[in-house]
Amino acid sequence: MDERGQIAIDFLLGISVVLIAIGFTLQFVPGIFISGYGGEEKLGYAAYRTSCILAEDPGWWSDNTSNASSTEWEKHPEKVQRIGLAVDNDVNSRLTETPNTLSKEKLIQFMLIDENEVIRKLGLFDSVEGTQMNYRYNISVLTDGHPMVINNYTAVRGDKLPDDSNIAKITRIVLLETGNVSVFDARSLTTDSSFSEYANINLTGPATENLTIQITNFNVSSSGAAFINVTLNGSTLSASSDYTLLKRPLYGDFRPDSGQLLKDEALRISFNKSLFASDQTYQVRLNFNNVTFTEQGPLFSAYEDNIEKLYKTAYLTVEVW
Repeated sequence: MDERGQIAIDFLLGISVVLIAIGFTLQFVPGIFISGYGGEEKLGYAAYRTSCILAEDPGWWSDNTSNASSTEWEKHPEKVQRIGLAVDNDVNSRLTETPNTLSKEKLIQFMLIDENEVIRKLGLFDSVEGTQMNYRYNISVLTDGHPMVINNYTAVRGDKLPDDSNIAKITRIVLLETGNVSVFDARSLTTDSSFSEYANINLTGPATENLTIQITNFNVSSSGAAFINVTLNGSTLSASSDYTLLKRPLYGDFRPDSGQLLKDEALRISFNKSLFASDQTYQVRLNFNNVTFTEQGPLFSAYEDNIEKLYKTAYLTVEVW
């Protein structure tokens, strides 16, 4: 009888596979749980974290002496505890139900807040042997490849991008609140007499931002229907300097008006705020061709009765190096 020990080939192959799997796991799994290490990994993590905070967090302010606090940190920038740009309907929740929808007021205040506060609150730094080393960064909100301008503030913060550095970049699609719009159904707009081709809207000054009107559901009477012009308290306004006119088809975005008006299209007219500088009520008359308004006055439709927030699609870009 042969009493020498033998190892079955199947057992040897099985043990080899198990050892290989264990070795792979020990090498690969730890990297999943390390939140950025080494140069490029840390930069990438910082850029991603910053974009999440700005787009998904409404921010927070707190007054430790009176226990007052809310997400309206843009009204108390000197007491901000957390910087976030997201719109928030419940100012006491510290959360938002509309992530990736940015507040105009928060963005403007973000442009003005102290640089050290931005770096500290957003964590744009690293600790090297106990010494704080600040990252360089560039945060911008872009549309059509260019920084947006909100209330004369250009939506860019940080340093000029270098030509010879490793840059970690995160871009998120967001909706940016750009102001207000008053939305009207053309069938409810009032006119001086029945079956007129003009409608009247009252606007009250003084205006702190451009006033925008949006109109839908036109009663188009022929193929030659079109917007003609606007008069303000009896004077005809200039389309080049006093207002801008955009038109949107049933499906698509608002574009510069191109003449003929169809029933399913919407018009958006944005008036220069300088037209409404005084504390008074202004009468705007919208003049059309082959568009009928049947709701007779004497009361005019009021801009303040139909105000909604106006949003624009943009790109929030965070770059860190």
